[in-house]
Amino acid sequence: MKIAMLGVENSHADEFGKLIVEKPEKYGDIEVVGIYSEDEEATKRLIDKGYATCAAKTPDEFLGKVDAVIVVARHGDNHYKYAMPYVKAGIPCFIDKPFCANLDNAKELAETAKASGALLCGGSCVKFLDEIKHLTRLANEKRVVGGMVATPINIDNPYGGFWFYTQHLVEMMTTIFGRKVKSVIANCPDEKLRRVTVIFKYDDFDVCGIYSPSNKFYANVMFENSTLEQGYCDNVLYTFERELDMFVDMVKNGVMLESYDELVYPVKVLDAIHRSYIEKKEIVIE
Repeated sequence: MKIAMLGVENSHADEFGKLIVEKPEKYGDIEVVGIYSEDEEATKRLIDKGYATCAAKTPDEFLGKVDAVIVVARHGDNHYKYAMPYVKAGIPCFIDKPFCANLDNAKELAETAKASGALLCGGSCVKFLDEIKHLTRLANEKRVVGGMVATPINIDNPYGGFWFYTQHLVEMMTTIFGRKVKSVIANCPDEKLRRVTVIFKYDDFDVCGIYSPSNKFYANVMFENSTLEQGYCDNVLYTFERELDMFVDMVKNGVMLESYDELVYPVKVLDAIHRSYIEKKEIVIE
């Protein structure tokens, strides 16, 4: 399998490159044909580490040369820009979080993939956390009456601001509680304070989302009989291997882990959160 990695300024590219090089028994049939980034230091870094042998001058340079691409750029706008030529050509793509930093772009990317037959996967790695598997199982078995999810945030940045890091919380929440959020109410006193609080309204319960400077990923679920189950994690690095496995399985077997609409869903929720605290009102999820 010949692949290219696009947007390698992100450390996720290092993690994928390391896995491919250091686990030949598992990924030995993967050849990284080349890499691309607007940051020349980033491409030099990966080449020096032995994770790639050459860097392209443009992101579409690998068209006709690869079986699939991994898009891991820091800025979500580049996810759309880098992936679109390959999606139009029907080439499978892994697209990191945020899937896109714009709802219209996410919808267009998904619709283009549907038309061309391009397989897509990606989003946030936290959906693969071991620490929340028991919460997901219990939430499917018992009557949920509420819950809370907390993740780190980084808003004051040159990589799309609010969009850069926020998909982690949304995907952690939807993994546990599902994708049936009716509306959101969000409060952000000051983007430089790195603090956003969100109420996600479901049919029968609410979930509180807390974005803060903490480096932990935490969730709890409250059930009808007043019991509470919780889980937390402060290191998500092991989930990159699960993301890579998802990508490889998709390309080899032709089956997407999530549908096109499911990949777009976190972007819908993020768009609602952002609009809610900017416009200071409750936003209904379409």
